[in-house]
Amino acid sequence: MPSVKQVSAEPLRLGVYQGIHSALIYVADMQGFFRKQGVDVAMNEYETGPLAVNNLVADKVDVATAAEFAFVLQSFRYPDLRMPATICRAADFELVVRKDRGIARPQDLARKRIALLRGGQAEFFLYNYLIFNRIPAESVQIVDRRPSQMIGAIADGKVDAAITSPPYTTEMVRQLGARAARWPAQSGQDYYQVLFAKESFLKKQPRTIELFLAALSDAEGFISKYPERAQAILHQRLKLDSESFLPTWPLYQFQLQLTQDSLVLMEREAKWATRNKLVEKKEMPNYLDFFYFNGLDKVKPEAVSVVH
Repeated sequence: MPSVKQVSAEPLRLGVYQGIHSALIYVADMQGFFRKQGVDVAMNEYETGPLAVNNLVADKVDVATAAEFAFVLQSFRYPDLRMPATICRAADFELVVRKDRGIARPQDLARKRIALLRGGQAEFFLYNYLIFNRIPAESVQIVDRRPSQMIGAIADGKVDAAITSPPYTTEMVRQLGARAARWPAQSGQDYYQVLFAKESFLKKQPRTIELFLAALSDAEGFISKYPERAQAILHQRLKLDSESFLPTWPLYQFQLQLTQDSLVLMEREAKWATRNKLVEKKEMPNYLDFFYFNGLDKVKPEAVSVVH
């Protein structure tokens, strides 16, 4: 793994989405890779990625993590945002449905109430799921809930289905038992957990982001070599139930990357966001301008596949 030379520890305020998607960060922290590389990370954790990004925009953190969809939405308002890397590729969004509400196949979702986090990745995937299964979008009723709120909503029968990711979907199925079914909801499209930073921070502290990325690269190597030890770290840090969390492990690829696929996905999501008036501007940004290549080019150049 790469080692960046340092003289003294560089401070970095980090806003982290509190989930398995942030495995590289948690492993780097617990294994001391940040300290080894010479970066002093002060970590704040959030239930959702957009909450972390809000604090980045407010200058309360220097780097934040969230899905690339959150980056797309914020890019219309904040053209100074940059993406130094993605840290996870995931296929974990699921639809949990109540079979006792007459939902046995996707088409039965028509005229049903579906809980999701408005303005988040789930809404984009549900839209594509409905199209793929030829379900009119206007035939379903969207109920805005945070993932932690969806568990009670579906258990109490206030909604008929919910779309989010583990561990929330796992808990829904546990509470509903035989009344529940869980279906893959991404229609074959992976998504990414992204590092956000402002251009001003990256220009002022390029060495800090290199140290940070080097530590995450160390964590990537650790997870690849010692997956069971990495799972134990996440189990301890996130208080995850081993029986429900271990079967979902194959849904994630914990890699430090900047890929052409992520660029194409962001362009698709931006078009969808403008059509559905989730953003005020109609002109789509050039997302190639939002990629920050300098850090990963120095730390792990083979991980950059974006044509630039």
